[in-house]
Amino acid sequence: MEKIKVLVPDYYEKFFCIGSACEDNCCEADWKIFIDKSTYNLYRNIKEPKFKKELPERIKRIKGENASDKNYAQIILDDNGRCKFLENGICSIQAKYGFKTLSVTCLVFPRKQLKRLGGNIESALSVACPEVIRVGLFPSEKMTFKFIEIEKTHSKALASLPILHFDEKINILAKHALILRHCCIEIMQTRTISVADRLFAIGMMLKKLRELSDVGTFDEDSISRCAGQYVASAKSGQFDNLLASFADNEIIRADVKAILFNTAVSSVGKKRTFPHFIPCVEKHAKNLNKKPEELTHLEMSQMVDKAAAVFWSDFLEKRGHILENYFVNHIFGTVFPFSISLGIQHQILILAESYALFRILLCAPAGLDGEITDANVIKTITEVFRHTNHSSMIQNVTDNYILSGMDSLAHISFLLRD
Repeated sequence: MEKIKVLVPDYYEKFFCIGSACEDNCCEADWKIFIDKSTYNLYRNIKEPKFKKELPERIKRIKGENASDKNYAQIILDDNGRCKFLENGICSIQAKYGFKTLSVTCLVFPRKQLKRLGGNIESALSVACPEVIRVGLFPSEKMTFKFIEIEKTHSKALASLPILHFDEKINILAKHALILRHCCIEIMQTRTISVADRLFAIGMMLKKLRELSDVGTFDEDSISRCAGQYVASAKSGQFDNLLASFADNEIIRADVKAILFNTAVSSVGKKRTFPHFIPCVEKHAKNLNKKPEELTHLEMSQMVDKAAAVFWSDFLEKRGHILENYFVNHIFGTVFPFSISLGIQHQILILAESYALFRILLCAPAGLDGEITDANVIKTITEVFRHTNHSSMIQNVTDNYILSGMDSLAHISFLLRD
């Protein structure tokens, strides 16, 4: 029986779906749930009268140019964004017919499709799943990576999917992806400096690499040497309090974060992007005798800063490894710094925006609740990840920063300030 070796984070095999015990079930997350062709045909051949009758009401065919064997049909969600096969927190298909009858999408999640990078085949887990956060991000040990074997059989849905291939031709630096990703992880796991300083150091390294690529005379040795120098500088403490060396300005800081504030409150009255942030805005507005939409960016920034002064440094001291593990997991799983279709110098924007969102969405509710709970940490991580990986939100945010001319390292420093 053929087996393939897959490079994964060390916690990969510790994950098991907890089903109905999950506080944020992926079956009711208002996501598109696609059905592959073979699974759709399997469902059509189920003779049980009730299932046969309800099938057209719960699954619709995808037709036209958007159809494929992988995305052959789509589950119809109810008005609350829940899969209509979900009953009492359990998938009724799995309960009646076994897990092997689930679609590839449902079988694989939260595992990511296999990807070939260099000579390795890799996979990661999505932190859109709360249980992945508990087993993968909460442990204080540094995340490591290892090879496991999975059987390439029809019953193994992950192995049955086509293996994605990282395109080393997307830009001039992409053929050095393994080296650069490794160096980003090394810096991100340098615990002698703050998480924010680590992110900024990565941004400095990427800026320097872009400058080298613009010259066009570099080779593999010069790329490795340049990236290695930034890793060595981080480990020797040269980047300690790096952000503090830049001048601070409360108004500029609020203006830089305005795009994030606009995003966080833009859906008031509709489906809310970050629902647990809205009550914080409403209470702060009430204290200032204003309507929520009348708050300035500076006033929202001051609201977050006031809560952060109480909670953020303590969170970073005791649980900063959670953010570290989040970013390491992201860097590995997305082949950072080639995770978005922009120049290498803009890749750090994604991480800086996520960091700023964590600070906003963890501290503001803590100002109301009096603490940052594990439940709020999990809720914040799932929301940030879903909106930075499964929607157009973060791409729009990033585009706005670039179009507004706020994509320099100086502007990014304001996103990372604690």
